[in-house]
Amino acid sequence: MKRSRRVIGAYLSAAVLVLAACGSGDDSSDDDAATNPALTKSEIKLGLIVSQTGNSSSSDKSGAGSAKAWQQWVNANGGIAGHPVKVVVKDDKGDGATATTAAKELLDDPSILSITAQAANTEQQVAAVLSGKDVPVVGATGYQTAIWAKQPNYFPVTSQAFPATVVSQLASAKAVGATKFASVYCAEVAACKEATPLLEPAAKPQGVQYTGSIAISTSAPNYTAECLKMIDQGADFIQIAVAPSAGKKLIADCQAQGYNGYFGVTAGAVNADMMSIPNVKMSGGIQGFPWWTDDAPVVTFRDAMKQYASDADYENPSATAVWASLEVVRKSLAAVGDAPTRADLTAGLHALKDEDLGGLLAQKVTYIPGQGTPINCLWLYKHEDGKFTSAALPGPSGNSISEGTLKSDCLTSPTG
Repeated sequence: MKRSRRVIGAYLSAAVLVLAACGSGDDSSDDDAATNPALTKSEIKLGLIVSQTGNSSSSDKSGAGSAKAWQQWVNANGGIAGHPVKVVVKDDKGDGATATTAAKELLDDPSILSITAQAANTEQQVAAVLSGKDVPVVGATGYQTAIWAKQPNYFPVTSQAFPATVVSQLASAKAVGATKFASVYCAEVAACKEATPLLEPAAKPQGVQYTGSIAISTSAPNYTAECLKMIDQGADFIQIAVAPSAGKKLIADCQAQGYNGYFGVTAGAVNADMMSIPNVKMSGGIQGFPWWTDDAPVVTFRDAMKQYASDADYENPSATAVWASLEVVRKSLAAVGDAPTRADLTAGLHALKDEDLGGLLAQKVTYIPGQGTPINCLWLYKHEDGKFTSAALPGPSGNSISEGTLKSDCLTSPTG
């Protein structure tokens, strides 16, 4: 299992990236502080590294629009303790070298009080620059446990790959009443295959039968044989970990052979590209809060997106994870003085106790100085007839919401 833990970050990154869409850009979001003359204190600057372009952009780019709306919404409502706020956005282009440069530039600017990262493809390169430094890294989405759950200057707000994000694949099958789970993974990425031994032990506690995994090539002309094999095995839930082009083709081929069960789509792969497929049932786990609920803090999020970033796609977990991460920063700076520093923000983060932002976080967080923070909770969903609904399991929630759409599920390793 130790070896599985080492490969799982690579697997999830690979799976998310291939589902997403197979020099450092610097974009400071709109300077709107001047429109609110009441904001007379010094400007608070926050950094965001996000893949606006490149091979993970369809999973990550929505974070930039979310940050833009959040900034303008905060400044229209008193700023942070009277300080106007600006989010400095850097596009890492899904490229390690570009991400390294972006991280160094933000780190070397002491006026940047925190850095948020929404870039699945480059989290390792970014961590090589930022781990152990004085700048707090506050969310948004991260997969590698050795980074997000171990580094004391990393303050995660979403679940890491292992165990929650992997186990959610099996838990989401259980949540929609599926009984036989099959997996299709990318033949081109070795890490995808290395993670398959985790699925069978994760299936047993969920009461779901694991029927096996099949490697497919994105260049294959069709997947009829693979679909027929899974159908013959009785699979009623097929987890997809392949590129969008192959995923769409596989869905079409399986449906043509009479498959009418669910397809598993998890984490950053839950995006407009996959959700646009007609007449398909999907289920999985999301790390950012559900955007479709009518709970008050989610309504605030949607209203802000519509008012301040009307052209942005916000119906995805990347957008909501960035919003929640920036809200954690705002909460931590609520009582900050006239000249806030990184140390002030770090102290504010360490002062949070069982914080879940009214349900916008899947797990109540308490950040302990000198320690990492594992996050094992997320939300299960199903997507059917073009609509998202919650698919939470029975049992306790990881946050303060005991029932309803914001109720979360906490998932642990079946092997300890």
